[in-house]
Amino acid sequence: MIFAIINARLVDPASDYDGPGGVVVEDGIILEAGPDIDIDACDEIIDARGRILAPALVDLRTAKEPGLTPDGETLSSLAAGAARGGVGTLMLAPNARTPNDSPDSLASLLRSFEDHGVRFLAAGAATVGLKGEQMAEIGLLARCGAGMVGNGDRPITDSRMMRRVLAYSSQFDFWLASRPADAELSAGTVALESDWSARMGLPSEPAISERIAIERDASLAELSGGKLLIDRLSTEAGLEALRHVRSRDIEIAATVAVAHLTLNETDAGDLDSAFRMDPPLRSEMDRRALVEAVAHGEINAVVSDHRPTPFDDKGEPFALAIAGTLSVETMLGAMLGLVHDEQLELIDALRVLTCGPADLLGLPQGRITAGAPADLIIIDGDIPWVVDADALASPRANCAWSGRRFQGRVLQSFVGGVNIHNHDG
Repeated sequence: MIFAIINARLVDPASDYDGPGGVVVEDGIILEAGPDIDIDACDEIIDARGRILAPALVDLRTAKEPGLTPDGETLSSLAAGAARGGVGTLMLAPNARTPNDSPDSLASLLRSFEDHGVRFLAAGAATVGLKGEQMAEIGLLARCGAGMVGNGDRPITDSRMMRRVLAYSSQFDFWLASRPADAELSAGTVALESDWSARMGLPSEPAISERIAIERDASLAELSGGKLLIDRLSTEAGLEALRHVRSRDIEIAATVAVAHLTLNETDAGDLDSAFRMDPPLRSEMDRRALVEAVAHGEINAVVSDHRPTPFDDKGEPFALAIAGTLSVETMLGAMLGLVHDEQLELIDALRVLTCGPADLLGLPQGRITAGAPADLIIIDGDIPWVVDADALASPRANCAWSGRRFQGRVLQSFVGGVNIHNHDG
C-alpha cells in the first residue's frame, strides 16, 4: 500500500526544513518528502489541512514502575501513552523491577516488546544489580541487543569501576549514561539547596554536585576513550561544566528531562508529592538556562523520564515519596508550551525530541527523508486541552502537569507507516 500525507506544514529538524510539504509512504518507508511530491500512484491520501507533519518522537529514557501490582503499568499501557503523545520509539531504562544486567533478563525483556505498535529499545545495566561494584556482562548485553548501558538513577561512585565500564562499553560503541551527581553531596536529598528548600525544611543538595560529577566522569572518559552520556542534566552549574569539558577530545552528549525544562522547584507549592522527582526540580534560573541551551544546540536530547509510581508511595509526605511522574503522554504538550511562550522555536523543540536522540544511537528514524522509516506524527498546534491524569493511558495518576492547560495535540501517529493512534476529539 502506498499513501501520502499532503498539505502539511512539514517540520524536519534533521534537514532544518520548516515549510509546506508532504510525504509519500510505501511499505513503511518514506519514498518522497518535501514540497513537491508525486501522489498519482497513491492508494490513500491524507489531507493534513495545514497542520504540522513531523517525525515521531524518540524518547531515550522511560521506565515502568519497579514492582508489579494489580493495577500497575504494562508495556501495552506504556505503548498506548507513547502513541497518544507522538512517541514512536522508547528506550526503557535499566532500573527495571529486575535490572537488565544479564543476557537472560535482557533477552526476556526484548522478547516482550513485540506487537505493541511503538518501537521499544532497552538499556543494559552497566553494573550488576546497579550497585556499582561489579561490571555487568556488557559484551553479552550488546550481543542481545541493548541500545546503550547505564546505571539507572545511581552514579557509579568508584572511579576505577567507572573507568573500566567506560573503556569496555566503548568497544561496543555504547554510550554510558551516567547520572551527574556526587554521591556524598546528593545522598538522602530531595531538593536543590535553595531559599525555597530551606523554607520547606527539605534535605537538599548543592548544584555543584552536578559540576563535580560531570568533571570527574569527563576526565575518566578522556582517560579511557569512552562515550559519556550525561543523563538528565538539570542545573546551570552542570551546564557550565558540560561546556567546559566539551573543549576536550572526548565523546560526550547530554540529555535533559522535560520536567526540568518546563517546571521549577516552586511548582511543588505546598509539597505536592507529584512533583517529587529525581533529579529534583531546580530553580527558575536553572530552568531558563537549560531552555537556552536547547535553543543553542547544546543539548542532544530531551527525555520524558516517565516513571509511574504506586499510589501508596506517592501518598507519602514529599520527602518520603518515591520520585517519579507520568510524562510520556505529556512531553510534547509541555515542549509546545515553550514554543507558544516564545521560549523556543518549533524546529528547535522538535530537534531534541526526534533526530537528536536518534542520531545518538545511529537510528534511521527521527527524520523525514526518502529511505527513512515512516515514523510520523500529525500535530494540531492550536488545540487546547487540560491534562487529566486520570484520563492518561497509564493506570497511575502521578502526573506533575495534571490540571495544566496545553495548546497543541497529536492527531495521528504512524510507526513504520502503520497508524497507531487517531485522536478521537
